[in-house]
Amino acid sequence: MKKFYAILMTLFMTQYAFAQWPANYGGVMLQAFYWDSFEDTKWTKLTEQADEISTYFDLLWVPNSGNCVSANSMGYMPVYWFDHRSSFGSRERYLTEMISAYNERNVKVIEDVVINHKAPLGKNGSWIDFANEERTSADGNTVYKVEWTGADICANDDGGYTLEQGWPVTGGNDTGDDFSGARDLDHTSPNVQQNCKTYLKFLLDELHYSGFRLDMVKGYGAQYTKMYNEYAQPEFCVGEYWDGSVAALTNWINGTGKTSAAFDFALKYVIRDAFGGGSWGALSNKGLAGSPDYSRYAVTFIDNHDTYENQDRLVNNVLAANGLILAMPGTPCIFLKHWQRYPIGIGNMILARKACGLTNQSPIVEQQELDGGYVIKTQGTKGTVLYICGFPQYDTTGFKLIASGTNFAYFVSDNINVEGLRDGNDDDDTEQRNITVYISSEVAPNLYAWTSGGAQPLGDWPGQQLTETADVTALDGTTTKTFWKYTFSVAPVSIVINNGAGVQTSDITGLAHDSYFTFDDTNSNKETNWTDITSLYYQPEPVQLPACVKPIDGHLYVYFRGNKDYDTPYAWVWNDSKNFCANTEWPGDKMKWVGTDGSKAVWLWDFGTVSDSDGLPTGVLFSNKGSDTLKTSDFTFQNGGYYDVYGLLGNANDVTGIQTISNSAPSATAVIYDLQGRRVDSSYRGLVIQNGRKVLQR
Repeated sequence: MKKFYAILMTLFMTQYAFAQWPANYGGVMLQAFYWDSFEDTKWTKLTEQADEISTYFDLLWVPNSGNCVSANSMGYMPVYWFDHRSSFGSRERYLTEMISAYNERNVKVIEDVVINHKAPLGKNGSWIDFANEERTSADGNTVYKVEWTGADICANDDGGYTLEQGWPVTGGNDTGDDFSGARDLDHTSPNVQQNCKTYLKFLLDELHYSGFRLDMVKGYGAQYTKMYNEYAQPEFCVGEYWDGSVAALTNWINGTGKTSAAFDFALKYVIRDAFGGGSWGALSNKGLAGSPDYSRYAVTFIDNHDTYENQDRLVNNVLAANGLILAMPGTPCIFLKHWQRYPIGIGNMILARKACGLTNQSPIVEQQELDGGYVIKTQGTKGTVLYICGFPQYDTTGFKLIASGTNFAYFVSDNINVEGLRDGNDDDDTEQRNITVYISSEVAPNLYAWTSGGAQPLGDWPGQQLTETADVTALDGTTTKTFWKYTFSVAPVSIVINNGAGVQTSDITGLAHDSYFTFDDTNSNKETNWTDITSLYYQPEPVQLPACVKPIDGHLYVYFRGNKDYDTPYAWVWNDSKNFCANTEWPGDKMKWVGTDGSKAVWLWDFGTVSDSDGLPTGVLFSNKGSDTLKTSDFTFQNGGYYDVYGLLGNANDVTGIQTISNSAPSATAVIYDLQGRRVDSSYRGLVIQNGRKVLQR
């Protein structure tokens, strides 16, 4: 006799014990996708990697595998719940083969489940014609069925706009945050509740997923996650409750009856501040994972598919940050892009974590901020992990080194045998450098700073008063000046110089190399109380241009040396009167790959010819697909210029690749810019840009 899940609600009212997120769980998760990873992470490719991935990971988080109708869809606008032909695999067989391959290797697979909202079929322009579905189980004994009406959609969907447009949505009001991209499901509806239960059972019993990553759980009450989990009984469930408050996260977990873990967004933002800006003291707050009562339910992470594409992305000390979550309680979730870049370092630390027996509830037995860094010791069932970031002075007697790199070292107890460690270092071509800011001022100034990711390396306003000085001789050898100085471990960085008592400069943004300034703390005009004198003291090292950087006669063009972060660079080019991109909307024009400089990809933006009336561009910046975080500072445009993420390296029009510097002053009628791209007049002294060339103005 067949079972009909859609009508058997009364058979499941019996109370039973539910196995929550596993206690003392020692597994590590991999988020096996990123935005638009359709080719890289299709089911067949993940199947091919099963042997390698299963060596390190115990959980695999994959995208929503349901058919979303669209040719390329990440699954967040779900249309079908039982049809699993998606952008990651055109046949359901490929999906089930992938899940089976990992299950055979003792790796559990969890799906990105979207039940906050649903997309319509859209026939005849309808907003609410959800797909009614029926599917018989493989053994023929069960029928899965979902049916929908307007009563299953929140009456206040899209703030009431759906109803205002005449669509008959008659459900209750939303029990969480509104989502305007699709119709919000009314989880107070018994029919919605039963449909969700049926869907989740289908994922577990027919496709053999082991659990769920629940998308946008702020969109509906936590009690419904409890209801669905108690019914479906997944082995693993983690919710995306996007909130940096530990209290908010714990309240949601409690609301689910502790039937679900939560991604530790609180720790994610601590990591952004600590590793993104060198604010190591921020680690005294360890988010959800730092709570002995809730570390069991903390899924820790550095970035995910969303944060990697926005201003929350960590762009500095990425391997060091992954080392932190692999040295702490909680269940670490490694982002695929990070795994692809650092397989040796991350892989070795995973093996070491497991060899020491660290779990999601292992106690942190020592933690302290030391001068220039932070130290954490976590006790596993077999040994201890010692993690040091920032390289403070610390006695490591009794420990052996497993992995190290910029701003971190990862140790385990001497007695622990870690098998399977790989030799060598990861091929990391991420740009990272220290920069020093020099300030000439009568009195030690305060320095306030921030990074593109929002970190504040010197703390809240007004920052820190500088204490270190240096005597620096100008490039022409004529003068030596004493400067207050501070060295940052991240670049680019933006600053405001101030006296801590109301006098400050304007924002000085996008510093990517050693920079020099004067500051007058007796002048309250923030536009005139400082001067950029970098050109008098700093000159970049010349570089040899790669063979692929060639002059293009009569064209307007620039080259950009990318890296693993900038794998799809776009150019944005302008002057005061117009934009020079063929695509005049941000982010401008996608650049063309033309070769390498031996290790890094080189890309070309070629606008073609321009008329005299167009003038020449004055500014250029590069971004990775328009990312808010992965974009350079505004650089002065130089036709034929060869740039990296920090600025101009050379020019294709120079045979040697070394920019010629003239000793002649620019003409009085020429438009002149300093090296920060600001327009200046003929009275300015130092290196300037005139007609796209560097000139020394004395």
